[in-house]
Amino acid sequence: MERAEIVAVWAGEIASTTGPLPGSQLDAMPTPYGWCGRVHGTTPHLANAATGRIAEVYGLPTNAVIVETTDGGGVFLWAYRTPSAADYHRHWPQPVIDGTEFTDVARSGSGSSLLDYVRLTEMARKHQADWRDLRGGRPVDVQRFTRRLTLLRAGVFDILARSRPDQVREVLLRVGVPAESLPDDVLRALDYPIGGLPTVPRARGVAFAPDNDRTDRISGSPNS
Repeated sequence: MERAEIVAVWAGEIASTTGPLPGSQLDAMPTPYGWCGRVHGTTPHLANAATGRIAEVYGLPTNAVIVETTDGGGVFLWAYRTPSAADYHRHWPQPVIDGTEFTDVARSGSGSSLLDYVRLTEMARKHQADWRDLRGGRPVDVQRFTRRLTLLRAGVFDILARSRPDQVREVLLRVGVPAESLPDDVLRALDYPIGGLPTVPRARGVAFAPDNDRTDRISGSPNS
């Protein structure tokens, strides 16, 4: 559909006095997979309630209309021609690590913060736990595994925009994420070691014991 047709259908079927969002206005733009646009004169709650009717009047599949809330409580719509495109959108890892996930902590500078690395570490631990269960033959929710892997991959590339590859690589290595559990593009971007973890220098007189997370913990001095 062209923009003029999208707007005309909205005005006649959705924004009319008998429509689900009377008086609203759609600033639409066609996309390769349907259309999108900002909606004025309504709320996210009302727009969500109207998605079924919107899909119907535009001849779209059920659940193919997605409502997102913009800054200030505005409404932005995504309308897709296929269920798979809408499903893919819903499973986007957005936002991941964009510097705004900790709204109560003021950022300083344009680089990555400690909280960014905390978030990345959390993602890596969840992925590593699922991978360990999968390789161990234990029951794993495949959809959750895929979601966590996608989140970790997106988080790596987000934080790489503000960090050095070796800094990000160190986070994953400390968690114990094996190379075989990561996509090839992540391995290349981080120059990730393949075939085993690198040797970590250890201080003399201190004994280390490997734990289940493949991170070494100090167990005490052998001379004590």
